[in-house]
Amino acid sequence: MSFSERLKELREKRGLTQEALADLLKVPRSTITHYENNPDRRPRQKRMNEIADFFGVSVDYLIGRANTTTLTPAEKDLLDRIENEDPPNLEDIDFKVDGRPATKEEINGAIAFIRSLRGLK
Repeated sequence: MSFSERLKELREKRGLTQEALADLLKVPRSTITHYENNPDRRPRQKRMNEIADFFGVSVDYLIGRANTTTLTPAEKDLLDRIENEDPPNLEDIDFKVDGRPATKEEINGAIAFIRSLRGLK
C-alpha cells in the first residue's frame, strides 16, 4: 500500500475530512489532497514524522514498509523516555529516522509536536 493510500485510510478511520486534517497539521488542504491523489508525492521527512505521530503509527507503516499500525515495545519505550527527559539530555539517545540520526532540532520539534497533540486531548 502506498503512502497516499495509507494517509487516506488513516484519515477516514479517524472520521476526518481533508480540511480537518490539514487544520490539525497546519498545512493547506491542497497539500493533503496532493498527498492522497498523487502516489508519487510524499512529504519531507519532518512532515512525514508529524503525520506518523499524529496518527500514532510509524513512518514505516505510512510508507508501506510495515503492515502494523502499532508501535513496537522499543518504540513505545523510546517515546516514554523522550517525554520524561528534558531536551538537553536527549543527546544520550540514539534517535534515528529512516536510518539517519535525528538532529537536536528535529528531536525538540518532535517533543513539541507530541506535547501539543497531548494537549489537544
